[in-house]
Amino acid sequence: MSEPEATTASASGTIGLSNAEDDATGFGSMFQAPEGFYQAHPEEKVVVFERKPELVDSQTGLRQVRLNLLGSHPLWGHYLWNAAKTFANYLDAHKDIVQGKSVLELGAAGGLPSLISAVNEASRVVVTDYPDPDLIENIRKTVAMNMPQKLEDRSVIVDGFKWGHEIERIQKLAPDGCDAFDVLILCDLVFNHSEHDGLLRSVSRLMKKPSVDGSGGGGGGGEAYVFFTHHRPWLADKDMQFIERAQKELGLEAVRIVEEHTGVMFEEDPGDAKVRGTVHGFRLTYPTCPVQEIS
Repeated sequence: MSEPEATTASASGTIGLSNAEDDATGFGSMFQAPEGFYQAHPEEKVVVFERKPELVDSQTGLRQVRLNLLGSHPLWGHYLWNAAKTFANYLDAHKDIVQGKSVLELGAAGGLPSLISAVNEASRVVVTDYPDPDLIENIRKTVAMNMPQKLEDRSVIVDGFKWGHEIERIQKLAPDGCDAFDVLILCDLVFNHSEHDGLLRSVSRLMKKPSVDGSGGGGGGGEAYVFFTHHRPWLADKDMQFIERAQKELGLEAVRIVEEHTGVMFEEDPGDAKVRGTVHGFRLTYPTCPVQEIS
């Protein structure tokens, strides 16, 4: 099949999240195959993300990132989320976050932050999403369109991952046998309230812990970047429970680093447009003393 015609990146849509009820109102687990999961997808498309010229290193090229998106997916993997675009810009402005480091993205969908991590010289990038063959193959296609050599040398790896399950398999993808990553990326995932347990288990076991050497020094551990929008304003408190639980249960420190109005993702959804159109970004880090994992 010929490559789909490229379009400019758009964050609007006519089918939003207002009907994606929370588990408390009957939505249940997002990782239970929804009705219609195995139906044929509409035609896929390519969207182009334009990196901000002032943030692009002229030596690295890749001023545009082309993203192949499925025409539809029941787990919302066919969208280029505003949180992903906002974090991509943030990452371009703070390249040191990933330079020379290992990166793991959860729920990558289009995979934009992973690609920006790779172009900004991350040592290894593991791009994951729900292990649906169409979704994972689509991410591989996107990586191949932009940086095929990184797939070949395995500096970028694409794999399926159901949050909180088969964590040992993902640990083996970290470089140098360290079983954890320097940087975790979670963009527009926390609206899946029923999956907070799995996400927290994943962060607990896949983000590097602080280390202490014989002299009392050591590394400060990894970082997780959690960017999201309150797509359903009436459930904003439940969105924020992920951050609160990360602090309480994992012992992480949370710092708000971004609050940016981008416009709404889904025009026809109900609720305050300013709330639905604002991206919030948090950086989660471990304190210097080691903490317990969630089993």
